[in-house]
Amino acid sequence: MIRGWRRWILIGMGFLFFPLSAGAQGGRGYLVLSFDDGYPSWIQTIAPELVPYGGKATAFVNNQRIHNRFIRFEDLKTLQDRYGWEIGTHTYHHYNAVEFVKRNGLEKWMAEEVDRSVKELTDKGLKIRSLVFPFNIFDRGLTEKVRERFSSYRRWEDFPIAEGRREDGSIPGTSIDLAGYVPMSLLRQWITYAQEQGKALFLYGHEVLPDDRFFEGKVAEVGSDYLIAEGEISLPDRTALCLVPDKNTLKRGGTLRVGEVQGRKVTIPGSDLPRRVKVGSTFILGPCYGTPLSYFREMLAFCSGRLTFLTTEAFLNLKGKPPDPGEKVHP
Repeated sequence: MIRGWRRWILIGMGFLFFPLSAGAQGGRGYLVLSFDDGYPSWIQTIAPELVPYGGKATAFVNNQRIHNRFIRFEDLKTLQDRYGWEIGTHTYHHYNAVEFVKRNGLEKWMAEEVDRSVKELTDKGLKIRSLVFPFNIFDRGLTEKVRERFSSYRRWEDFPIAEGRREDGSIPGTSIDLAGYVPMSLLRQWITYAQEQGKALFLYGHEVLPDDRFFEGKVAEVGSDYLIAEGEISLPDRTALCLVPDKNTLKRGGTLRVGEVQGRKVTIPGSDLPRRVKVGSTFILGPCYGTPLSYFREMLAFCSGRLTFLTTEAFLNLKGKPPDPGEKVHP
């Protein structure tokens, strides 16, 4: 790599560029994966899929998911003790923290949503060091309080690559769910950049699901708030669906919440679809908070040999928890 050359990285709505140092090639970076809420696929699918790569992740569990039997304390203990995962808190009820504090005060939120969650988890032998706010929503008062107790919290960022913890105590993160769809071509660029710079790529999701829970098809017709597929749409579950209008877009995001699916027709009220998709485009339809298994496997295979898989706390300990002011980005 010639000193002074610049690598163009596609992010969000446009191109950003970063200077690469002469010694950037041959570096090794990190992948810090996390999953929110609590799902059976954590123990049934994700952990076993990570094993061949020496992969680990951080599970941010919402206690109500345990009480509603989506996941068990025993599963979390297995993830921690057998698979080497870190367990973090996603609060007790998954309430919007900012709204809760406005109504009830900060101390009550800490007592009922944080302390209660942590005590219940630690009583079951789980080691809790990190927190993720529900919906990634917080304010300064909340973050200052959380920093007194936890090593980090997540801040959603469009470019989730960093050397370590930010100066405000946060680490970045971008979703790989269908709701936050990241094209595989863009994800490969991120992985390569993290490898070359010796930095960490922070990704999070909810559950990894079989490919038959998703539908991929061609657009035959587009209306103001609907599209017609070339063939019949086959999905086992048609609730809480999201639509990626164009799988091959070079831009991330743009996922739409689906109103209704009937036959070949997908309706999305108020979506102005002609501006987002063209006839002949390939679309994806599926659970908003799911990641297709084939996508997940492709990501892991591309990371293999390029990035080391670490939990949140392991990465921060490795780096000595340094503050990272973030990338200097030049439009």
